[in-house]
Amino acid sequence: MRKVFTILLFCPFVIFAQEKQKVDANYYVGEEGKLYWHGKKPVYLFIADNPEGTNAHKLESQIHPQFTNPLYLDTEGINYFRSNWAADSTLTQHVPKVEVLFEVYRDSNAPETKVSLTGAPVYKNQDGVQFFGSGLKLSAVATDRHSGVQKTFYSINNAPFSTYANEIDLASDKKYDVKIYSADNTGNVEAIQMFNFKVDLTSPTSEYSVHNDRSGMVFSERTYLELKSVDTGSGISKIAYQIDGGTEKTYGNRINLTGLSDGQHTLKYYAYDNVKNQETPKTVDFYLDKTVPEVEATIVGDQYQNRGRVFISTRTKVKLVAQDNKAGVKQIKYSINGSKPQNYYEPFALNKDQGNHTVLYFASDKVNNTFEGKLEEANLSRASLDIDMKAPEIAHAFGGKHYTSRDTTFVTSTSEISLTAEDDDSGIKDLGYKINGGQGQTYDGPIKLEEEGFYTIDFYGTDQVNNRNTKSFFFVVDNTGPAIEHILSMEPIGTIALDEKEGTPINVYSKGVKLFLAATDKTIDTDKVFYIIDDQPELEYVKPIKLNNKGMVTYKVRATDKLGNETRSDTYEVFLK
Repeated sequence: MRKVFTILLFCPFVIFAQEKQKVDANYYVGEEGKLYWHGKKPVYLFIADNPEGTNAHKLESQIHPQFTNPLYLDTEGINYFRSNWAADSTLTQHVPKVEVLFEVYRDSNAPETKVSLTGAPVYKNQDGVQFFGSGLKLSAVATDRHSGVQKTFYSINNAPFSTYANEIDLASDKKYDVKIYSADNTGNVEAIQMFNFKVDLTSPTSEYSVHNDRSGMVFSERTYLELKSVDTGSGISKIAYQIDGGTEKTYGNRINLTGLSDGQHTLKYYAYDNVKNQETPKTVDFYLDKTVPEVEATIVGDQYQNRGRVFISTRTKVKLVAQDNKAGVKQIKYSINGSKPQNYYEPFALNKDQGNHTVLYFASDKVNNTFEGKLEEANLSRASLDIDMKAPEIAHAFGGKHYTSRDTTFVTSTSEISLTAEDDDSGIKDLGYKINGGQGQTYDGPIKLEEEGFYTIDFYGTDQVNNRNTKSFFFVVDNTGPAIEHILSMEPIGTIALDEKEGTPINVYSKGVKLFLAATDKTIDTDKVFYIIDDQPELEYVKPIKLNNKGMVTYKVRATDKLGNETRSDTYEVFLK
């Protein structure tokens, strides 16, 4: 008897997917010998009489030709090809009767892949975008009901599909587009699973702002700080801060400093995003100044005590001095007798004629800590204050030769210039002067000036409370007499040489010639002209002089100016005939 051998011939079709790796649809014999057949593959039956299957014959059904060639397995899982009863090689049926079955397992279902994203914080925002933090790992586990999983494939950000082997680290800060699927051993391919998410490894960035009173990094207890954070990924989860290394606090809408002590402090602040990325802490070092300035109010100015009396001037003032421990003084203000406060720049005067005064003063530092004080003049322990409002009376006078013409006074080097000062209240402190804008000098006696010229003297008198009066005057010093002129009324008629004159020619004039005299002064007016003829007594010149004596005649001339400066001429000689 010939052995009949049935051959199941599987003819796989190759299915291509656009992005997937090529997986052939084929039969698969498992480790336990089970035959798995792709559910969509046709089945053709061949029969042979040898185990090698040579000279095999394809079976055709005469009863159901429409369901064979090809034949399709109808049941998922186990299917049977059968012969009614088992028989041996002698064709003897097995007793008891045993139905002969050939098992084939249809596999039409693709595997199922379970993808896990683990190891990192996860957050989904209101737009449905999913974020993961640091440490993200992707793992895939595929299961199949029949032939078993052949391979799992994955693609990241449209890269070609790769075979999945081990857990994948997703350690880059970016957007991920992950595709993954599995194929079983008969070529059933799972539909691609797609996962879109972002890995956020970037920490938030925070900054601070300071509001209300401050001066640089010196703050007041009215100062508050605001924190603002920005995150480009999953968004801000919370902003946290610590003061002076204390407990971490979650930031609300501002940080108030009212509970802190006066002194140096450190604020540390940082933010967390929604996948637990923490910003590197930033610090703000500041000084909290809660201390108001200290102010000293004093009365200062000109003072002089004499005979039990205290003299002050109109310059006597209230002086305010403020000091601050840290921020520094910003401004001082004061109010006199309830008037509107005004800025203090320098000591200010009080009008003693108006009685006692009340001065309120205020000092603010640069973070607006403000001190308020009061100065009551009645409590200043100065029972008698005499105000000296008048400057001394000063004057000058010329002693000795002097002459005034219009607005100018003329003096000589022998003249004396005196300065005087009088003060009926506190008295004279000093009297001084300057000549022609030169160095100031203390007046200690009459002034004399040797050199001729124009002079200006500025002089001043100061009383004991520094009231000062200044004046100036000018004058001219003239020590030179007038220039003399003498003219005869006719031309000489000749000359004569006398032995007693050693033969020196002498002009000869006719008897009755007239002599004209004159004098001019370059500085002031000429006062008088005098003359002497032939040793006669000196006469004042008032009109031309007629010369009538024959023979040798001599004359001399003297002229004076208004200061008494004089000029004397030489002796002049003429001969009359």
